[in-house]
Amino acid sequence: MSIKVPGYGLVLLAVSQATYFDEEFLDWSYFKLFNEKKYQDETVDAVRFEIFKENRQYIAQHNRKWENGEVSFRIDINEYADLLNHEFNEMRNGNDQNGRSIKGSTFIPPMGFTLPENIDWRSLGAVTPVKNQKYCDSCWAFAAAGALEGQHFRHTGNLVSLSEQNLLDCSVSNNGCKSGLASRAFLDIKKEGGIATESSYSYEATQKLCRLNNATFGASDTGFVQLEFGNETQLAIAVATVGPIAVSLDSSSILFHLYHSGIYDNPLCSDTNLIHAALVVGYGTEKGIDYWLVKNSWGEHWGENGYIKMRRNAGNQCGIATKAVYPLL
Repeated sequence: MSIKVPGYGLVLLAVSQATYFDEEFLDWSYFKLFNEKKYQDETVDAVRFEIFKENRQYIAQHNRKWENGEVSFRIDINEYADLLNHEFNEMRNGNDQNGRSIKGSTFIPPMGFTLPENIDWRSLGAVTPVKNQKYCDSCWAFAAAGALEGQHFRHTGNLVSLSEQNLLDCSVSNNGCKSGLASRAFLDIKKEGGIATESSYSYEATQKLCRLNNATFGASDTGFVQLEFGNETQLAIAVATVGPIAVSLDSSSILFHLYHSGIYDNPLCSDTNLIHAALVVGYGTEKGIDYWLVKNSWGEHWGENGYIKMRRNAGNQCGIATKAVYPLL
């Protein structure tokens, strides 16, 4: 015999909803604590909580597809989960799409070269630890510094962390925390006679007066090489034979912002909306899918310890081979 209690179903529904809300609130509390988030008042906190909840739900929906094998990458809550997509794009990119472009030297692939199946310049000593551009559109400076760090290592055997702040303050061809291009940074480094070490000119995430007089130079260049527009095969050859390469790409999707692991595959990604700059440090194949190994500048808590694997050989997805450059030494 069953006993029917009036309103019992409503009570269960209320309990389940309360439990769900408690989980959201606990996640929100942990998110703020872990990421040291402090808002100006309760109203702003409430607004950010609503955005966080929407992003949390979006993450859950996407990851169900990942669990079912429908997508090749996973997303997760990170320090940007309290931001709207357009807010993030306004403060965490900075690649200059509209400014003056400069033509570099032409890349000439070596004859008879057999492309290795994979390469990872991190394991070969040519890549410094992941850095964080913070709330400054200085990705171009990190891509430029990273490419020069790799070339300096290949020429000298010494891995020296170089100063992005030096480029923010002193690269007159670029626009500090507003926008810039790695190629223009290489030419400014040439004009200045070098770039400072990170230890002598530390990052402050805001543009200040150039103060190279008190800094120690860590590397220099004589110009830059520009790879063929959109040619992924040539990019792979350059990564294998030269080292880490500075690239421009489309990072505008919320899927990119919340990326956690796996191979980022987004057919809707643009090959012309190149709002972000990053550093290709290798490539490989995982579960039959080719990928680029990309060092980002959003801190080590983003992605795979600061890195993202991006789909390779899929029609220049996200424009990763559209504007690929590296410095000449």
